[in-house]
Amino acid sequence: MLTEPVLLVAADTQVLAANPAAVRLLPGVREGPTLSNLVSEPGDDVALFVRQWLRTSNPTPAGLTLHGFDGTRVRSRCFGARAQWVPTPAVHLRAVRIDPGDRFLTLKERVNALERERSLRFRATEDRLALTSSLAAAHARLDHLHALVVATSTAATAADVVRLVAQHVASVLGCATADLHLGPPPRNPAQLLISIPPHATLALTTDGLPPADHLESVTTLISGALRNV
Repeated sequence: MLTEPVLLVAADTQVLAANPAAVRLLPGVREGPTLSNLVSEPGDDVALFVRQWLRTSNPTPAGLTLHGFDGTRVRSRCFGARAQWVPTPAVHLRAVRIDPGDRFLTLKERVNALERERSLRFRATEDRLALTSSLAAAHARLDHLHALVVATSTAATAADVVRLVAQHVASVLGCATADLHLGPPPRNPAQLLISIPPHATLALTTDGLPPADHLESVTTLISGALRNV
């Protein structure tokens, strides 16, 4: 009589059958739970193991922690392979208890720890690159805004203000184009129109609304420059 727990598991991880050893070890296995209900590992990991076992006829090991009676956790090396005698996709799974010093378990845990560390480092690198990019963009916009401040302070006529807006404002706001109209602007549904007191309109070609603080700074500068000429 086989003393090791054996399970028949469907492709969706539903437990279809269990031998007497599995029934003795695992409470509730007769109720047809999913394999995820019987182990400590995340459901996504269990589903991945089942998909891998379905692709092979040779028993392939994976480490799982079975939930035994009385709340015990049984670390096991589970050998899984496709159950060829079952008409629908299913896995024949045999669990072998392993001790904490088992070389397979130790190696697997080291691999998992390295993978977690690699993932954390990768995410940290991505976050750092994203932050660096955001800071660089912010510094660039501040530089463009400073250039606009200096330029508008030298404007002597309204035409100077119009020219300086065309040169600097698109870079400050991240727009494709920026044009200042002292009269009614031409009809262009692709442009965002911003009223500039006392008598001008800022037309922006952009895919989205520029940052509110940048837009407020720019419109205040333009309005001040027009009042001073």
